[in-house]
Amino acid sequence: MTTARMRQGGVLGHYLDPASGARFVYARPEDQPELWNAYLDGAAENYRRFGVEHVLEYDDIRTGAGTTLFVAVLDRSGQVVAGVRAQGPYTDVDDAHALMEWAGRPGTAALREGISARIDEGLLELKAGWVSADSPDRHALTPALARTVFHIFRLIGVRYALCTVADHAVRRWQSSGAQIGQDVAPVAYPDPRYRTVPIWWDRETMLAASDASHLLLLAHEQEMFELSLNPDVRPGTPAAA
Repeated sequence: MTTARMRQGGVLGHYLDPASGARFVYARPEDQPELWNAYLDGAAENYRRFGVEHVLEYDDIRTGAGTTLFVAVLDRSGQVVAGVRAQGPYTDVDDAHALMEWAGRPGTAALREGISARIDEGLLELKAGWVSADSPDRHALTPALARTVFHIFRLIGVRYALCTVADHAVRRWQSSGAQIGQDVAPVAYPDPRYRTVPIWWDRETMLAASDASHLLLLAHEQEMFELSLNPDVRPGTPAAA
Protein backbone atom coordinates (compact mmCIF):
# COMPACT_ATOMS: atom_id res chain seq x y z
CA MET A 1 0.00 0.00 0.00
CA THR A 2 1.25 3.48 -0.89
CA THR A 3 0.85 6.60 1.22
CA ALA A 4 -0.43 9.60 -0.71
CA ARG A 5 -1.83 13.03 -0.06
CA MET A 6 -4.90 14.59 -1.59
CA ARG A 7 -3.93 17.82 -3.32
CA GLN A 8 -6.08 20.69 -2.12
CA GLY A 9 -8.58 21.62 -4.81
CA GLY A 10 -8.87 19.69 -8.02
CA VAL A 11 -11.19 17.00 -6.70
CA LEU A 12 -14.66 16.17 -7.92
CA GLY A 13 -15.80 15.38 -4.39
CA HIS A 14 -14.97 13.29 -1.34
CA TYR A 15 -16.55 11.83 1.78
CA LEU A 16 -15.69 9.76 4.82
CA ASP A 17 -17.01 6.21 5.10
CA PRO A 18 -18.08 5.77 8.75
CA ALA A 19 -17.73 1.97 8.72
CA SER A 20 -14.05 1.93 7.70
CA GLY A 21 -12.96 5.47 8.53
CA ALA A 22 -11.59 5.72 4.99
CA ARG A 23 -11.91 8.76 2.75
CA PHE A 24 -13.26 8.21 -0.77
CA VAL A 25 -11.80 10.75 -3.18
CA TYR A 26 -13.16 11.24 -6.73
CA ALA A 27 -10.80 12.97 -9.14
CA ARG A 28 -9.31 13.11 -12.61
CA PRO A 29 -5.80 11.69 -12.99
CA GLU A 30 -4.37 14.99 -14.20
CA ASP A 31 -5.77 16.86 -11.19
CA GLN A 32 -4.49 14.43 -8.53
CA PRO A 33 -1.35 12.77 -9.97
CA GLU A 34 -0.02 11.58 -6.60
CA LEU A 35 -3.30 9.85 -5.75
CA TRP A 36 -3.57 8.45 -9.27
CA ASN A 37 -0.12 6.89 -9.09
CA ALA A 38 -0.82 5.49 -5.63
CA TYR A 39 -4.09 3.99 -6.86
CA LEU A 40 -2.34 2.38 -9.84
CA ASP A 41 0.50 1.05 -7.69
CA GLY A 42 -2.01 -0.47 -5.29
CA ALA A 43 -3.91 -2.06 -8.16
CA ALA A 44 -0.70 -3.51 -9.58
CA GLU A 45 0.30 -4.92 -6.18
CA ASN A 46 -3.13 -6.44 -5.67
CA TYR A 47 -3.30 -8.00 -9.14
CA ARG A 48 0.29 -9.24 -8.85
CA ARG A 49 -0.70 -11.43 -5.90
CA PHE A 50 -2.74 -13.50 -8.34
CA GLY A 51 -0.32 -13.32 -11.26
CA VAL A 52 -2.67 -11.26 -13.43
CA GLU A 53 -1.11 -7.79 -13.25
CA HIS A 54 -0.85 -7.74 -17.06
CA VAL A 55 -4.60 -7.17 -17.33
CA LEU A 56 -4.14 -3.67 -15.89
CA GLU A 57 -2.23 -2.66 -19.02
CA TYR A 58 -0.27 -0.43 -16.67
CA ASP A 59 1.99 1.18 -19.23
CA ASP A 60 -1.00 2.07 -21.42
CA ILE A 61 -3.16 3.63 -18.72
CA ARG A 62 -0.63 5.27 -16.38
CA THR A 63 -0.76 8.58 -18.27
CA GLY A 64 -4.43 8.80 -17.32
CA ALA A 65 -5.42 9.72 -20.87
CA GLY A 66 -8.08 7.00 -21.15
CA THR A 67 -9.52 7.46 -17.65
CA THR A 68 -12.41 9.86 -17.17
CA LEU A 69 -12.18 9.75 -13.38
CA PHE A 70 -10.97 7.47 -10.62
CA VAL A 71 -11.76 6.82 -6.98
CA ALA A 72 -8.89 6.53 -4.51
CA VAL A 73 -9.71 5.30 -1.01
CA LEU A 74 -7.41 6.56 1.73
CA ASP A 75 -7.30 4.99 5.18
CA ARG A 76 -6.68 6.93 8.38
CA SER A 77 -2.93 6.93 7.81
CA GLY A 78 -3.21 8.23 4.24
CA GLN A 79 -2.51 4.91 2.54
CA VAL A 80 -4.48 4.13 -0.61
CA VAL A 81 -6.24 0.87 0.23
CA ALA A 82 -8.83 0.57 -2.55
CA GLY A 83 -10.04 2.17 -5.72
CA VAL A 84 -11.65 1.91 -9.13
CA ARG A 85 -11.50 3.87 -12.37
CA ALA A 86 -14.05 4.75 -15.07
CA GLN A 87 -13.65 5.25 -18.79
CA GLY A 88 -16.21 6.66 -21.16
CA PRO A 89 -18.84 7.70 -22.07
CA TYR A 90 -18.27 5.60 -25.15
CA THR A 91 -19.17 6.88 -28.59
CA ASP A 92 -18.51 3.65 -30.48
CA VAL A 93 -19.17 0.02 -29.61
CA ASP A 94 -15.54 -0.86 -30.33
CA ASP A 95 -14.38 1.55 -27.59
CA ALA A 96 -15.43 -1.00 -24.96
CA HIS A 97 -12.48 -2.82 -23.46
CA ALA A 98 -14.74 -5.75 -22.57
CA LEU A 99 -14.83 -6.83 -26.22
CA MET A 100 -11.09 -7.47 -26.10
CA GLU A 101 -11.61 -9.82 -23.15
CA TRP A 102 -13.98 -11.99 -25.19
CA ALA A 103 -11.91 -11.53 -28.37
CA GLY A 104 -14.13 -13.47 -30.78
CA ARG A 105 -14.97 -16.30 -28.41
CA PRO A 106 -18.54 -17.46 -27.66
CA GLY A 107 -20.51 -14.56 -26.20
CA THR A 108 -18.82 -11.88 -28.30
CA ALA A 109 -21.86 -11.22 -30.50
CA ALA A 110 -24.24 -10.99 -27.52
CA LEU A 111 -21.86 -8.66 -25.67
CA ARG A 112 -21.56 -6.43 -28.70
CA GLU A 113 -25.36 -6.32 -29.02
CA GLY A 114 -25.67 -5.38 -25.34
CA ILE A 115 -23.22 -2.52 -25.73
CA SER A 116 -24.89 -1.32 -28.92
CA ALA A 117 -28.33 -1.33 -27.27
CA ARG A 118 -27.13 0.93 -24.43
CA ILE A 119 -24.54 3.23 -25.91
CA ASP A 120 -26.94 5.88 -27.21
CA GLU A 121 -28.21 6.60 -23.69
CA GLY A 122 -24.69 6.86 -22.31
CA LEU A 123 -22.38 4.01 -21.33
CA LEU A 124 -19.25 3.98 -19.20
CA GLU A 125 -17.01 1.10 -18.17
CA LEU A 126 -15.56 0.45 -14.72
CA LYS A 127 -12.07 -1.01 -14.58
CA ALA A 128 -9.40 -2.07 -12.07
CA GLY A 129 -11.53 -2.19 -8.94
CA TRP A 130 -9.59 -3.50 -5.95
CA VAL A 131 -9.46 -3.59 -2.16
CA SER A 132 -6.19 -4.29 -0.38
CA ALA A 133 -6.01 -7.73 1.18
CA ASP A 134 -3.73 -6.21 3.82
CA SER A 135 -6.26 -3.67 5.05
CA PRO A 136 -7.92 -4.61 8.37
CA ASP A 137 -10.99 -2.74 7.11
CA ARG A 138 -11.32 -4.67 3.83
CA HIS A 139 -14.69 -6.19 4.78
CA ALA A 140 -16.15 -2.71 5.25
CA LEU A 141 -14.35 -1.28 2.22
CA THR A 142 -15.76 -3.85 -0.22
CA PRO A 143 -19.44 -2.76 -0.02
CA ALA A 144 -18.39 0.88 0.18
CA LEU A 145 -16.46 0.48 -3.07
CA ALA A 146 -19.53 -1.10 -4.70
CA ARG A 147 -21.49 2.06 -3.85
CA THR A 148 -19.08 4.29 -5.77
CA VAL A 149 -20.95 3.52 -8.99
CA PHE A 150 -23.87 5.67 -7.77
CA HIS A 151 -21.63 8.71 -7.42
CA ILE A 152 -19.77 8.00 -10.66
CA PHE A 153 -23.10 8.02 -12.47
CA ARG A 154 -23.91 11.45 -11.07
CA LEU A 155 -20.52 12.82 -12.07
CA ILE A 156 -20.44 11.41 -15.60
CA GLY A 157 -24.17 11.63 -16.34
CA VAL A 158 -24.87 8.46 -18.27
CA ARG A 159 -27.55 5.81 -17.88
CA TYR A 160 -25.52 2.59 -18.08
CA ALA A 161 -22.29 1.14 -16.74
CA LEU A 162 -20.48 -2.05 -17.70
CA CYS A 163 -17.90 -4.03 -15.80
CA THR A 164 -16.38 -7.47 -16.34
CA VAL A 165 -15.75 -9.51 -13.20
CA ALA A 166 -14.83 -13.02 -12.16
CA ASP A 167 -17.93 -14.86 -10.99
CA HIS A 168 -16.65 -15.12 -7.38
CA ALA A 169 -16.82 -11.30 -7.19
CA VAL A 170 -20.23 -10.83 -8.77
CA ARG A 171 -22.17 -10.71 -5.51
CA ARG A 172 -20.30 -7.68 -4.16
CA TRP A 173 -21.28 -5.64 -7.22
CA GLN A 174 -24.83 -7.02 -7.35
CA SER A 175 -25.34 -5.47 -3.93
CA SER A 176 -25.29 -2.06 -5.66
CA GLY A 177 -27.84 -3.06 -8.29
CA ALA A 178 -25.68 -4.68 -10.97
CA GLN A 179 -27.23 -7.38 -13.13
CA ILE A 180 -25.34 -10.22 -14.83
CA GLY A 181 -25.48 -10.28 -18.63
CA GLN A 182 -27.14 -13.68 -18.74
CA ASP A 183 -27.14 -13.82 -22.54
CA VAL A 184 -23.32 -13.56 -22.72
CA ALA A 185 -21.38 -16.80 -22.33
CA PRO A 186 -18.75 -16.57 -19.56
CA VAL A 187 -15.14 -16.48 -20.68
CA ALA A 188 -11.90 -17.77 -19.17
CA TYR A 189 -10.26 -14.40 -18.59
CA PRO A 190 -7.56 -13.49 -17.80
CA ASP A 191 -6.70 -17.21 -17.60
CA PRO A 192 -8.48 -20.56 -17.09
CA ARG A 193 -8.66 -20.07 -13.31
CA TYR A 194 -11.38 -17.47 -13.81
CA ARG A 195 -14.91 -17.48 -15.18
CA THR A 196 -15.54 -13.86 -16.14
CA VAL A 197 -18.96 -12.39 -16.87
CA PRO A 198 -20.23 -8.93 -17.84
CA ILE A 199 -22.38 -7.03 -15.37
CA TRP A 200 -24.54 -4.00 -16.10
CA TRP A 201 -25.92 -1.15 -14.04
CA ASP A 202 -28.95 0.83 -15.17
CA ARG A 203 -29.11 4.17 -13.39
CA GLU A 204 -32.92 4.15 -13.60
CA THR A 205 -33.41 0.79 -11.86
CA MET A 206 -30.31 0.16 -9.74
CA LEU A 207 -31.66 1.60 -6.49
CA ALA A 208 -34.60 -0.79 -6.55
CA ALA A 209 -32.21 -3.68 -7.20
CA SER A 210 -29.69 -2.69 -4.51
CA ASP A 211 -29.38 -4.15 -1.05
CA ALA A 212 -31.40 -2.12 1.43
CA SER A 213 -28.28 -1.69 3.58
CA HIS A 214 -26.82 0.64 0.96
CA LEU A 215 -29.63 3.17 0.84
CA LEU A 216 -29.12 5.12 4.07
CA LEU A 217 -25.37 5.06 3.57
CA LEU A 218 -25.80 6.45 0.07
CA ALA A 219 -27.84 9.34 1.40
CA HIS A 220 -25.13 10.13 3.96
CA GLU A 221 -22.37 9.89 1.34
CA GLN A 222 -24.21 12.15 -1.06
CA GLU A 223 -24.71 14.79 1.63
CA MET A 224 -21.02 14.68 2.55
CA PHE A 225 -20.09 14.72 -1.15
CA GLU A 226 -22.07 17.91 -1.70
CA LEU A 227 -20.66 19.44 1.46
CA SER A 228 -17.10 18.77 0.25
CA LEU A 229 -17.84 20.94 -2.77
CA ASN A 230 -19.78 23.58 -0.82
CA PRO A 231 -18.12 23.81 2.60
CA ASP A 232 -20.20 26.84 3.61
CA VAL A 233 -23.39 24.76 3.51
CA ARG A 234 -24.17 22.92 6.73
CA PRO A 235 -25.31 19.27 6.50
CA GLY A 236 -29.06 19.14 6.12
CA THR A 237 -29.34 22.65 4.72
CA PRO A 238 -31.34 22.78 1.47
CA ALA A 239 -29.37 23.96 -1.54
CA ALA A 240 -30.20 27.37 -2.88
CA ALA A 241 -32.66 27.42 -5.75
